[in-house]
Amino acid sequence: MKTKLLFLSISLLLYSVTIIGQTKTWDFGNDETTWPIGNGYNTNTIVDNLGIEWNVNSPTASNVGVIESSPKTFTDGYVGANRFKLNGAGYSGSTFQVMPTQRYVYFATAGNCTIKVWFRTGGSGTRTLYITDGTSTIGSLGSNVSGDPLILEATYTGSATNLYIYGDQSNNLYKIEVTGALGTTTLDTDIFKNGLNVNAYATNSQIFISNIISNTQINIYTLTGQLVRSLNTSTDINFELNKGFYIVNVVSSEGNKKSFKIII
Repeated sequence: MKTKLLFLSISLLLYSVTIIGQTKTWDFGNDETTWPIGNGYNTNTIVDNLGIEWNVNSPTASNVGVIESSPKTFTDGYVGANRFKLNGAGYSGSTFQVMPTQRYVYFATAGNCTIKVWFRTGGSGTRTLYITDGTSTIGSLGSNVSGDPLILEATYTGSATNLYIYGDQSNNLYKIEVTGALGTTTLDTDIFKNGLNVNAYATNSQIFISNIISNTQINIYTLTGQLVRSLNTSTDINFELNKGFYIVNVVSSEGNKKSFKIII
């Protein structure tokens, strides 16, 4: 009996390790069955549990996900024959946004995980690829050398959420590898919630509220529910807060509502 119980315990432990340590790979560079060479996406979709977001609030955003032949060898020995083109920045304007609004890919994680992205920049000047959870940056890597093969590695520690991959300008993805507790990716419709496109994010000690198009009430609370700031505005705004975790509640004059978790 003790031998059977020991065997069962070891089996369950190995099963748990297998689940926690599972690895998912999206190989744009070589898997032409899943990622065939051809046209990109002009609509939001999910392919092999990877979300592809074309355009949330910029009508001029070009399609994302064009697969083209573009061989590249990376420093770890990986060779990709094709590239996945992001075709531009993951947001509108020149100010970095921690929650992308266009031209990004994403996946659901059920908890802690590590992420590796094999990519290269898409043109001249310094270009950076980001991994975020929508409220903070998990990792970033850039280069000012077009075609330079880069590997971005990052670790996410937290609860279940979506993780987003996008650039400040056009970048080309070759492979994404995620090890950890994965979830089931669904269409990322949160930014459309109640028709409100307002975005909130933090940079250093500043909170930025953007995409405001009408009279909007903004209330900011601590995680314990204490109101720390309340204001009304009809234009984009930014202000300073002390380090900490905050909930930003936004209500438009039309009655549309949206909430954000912000970390400073």
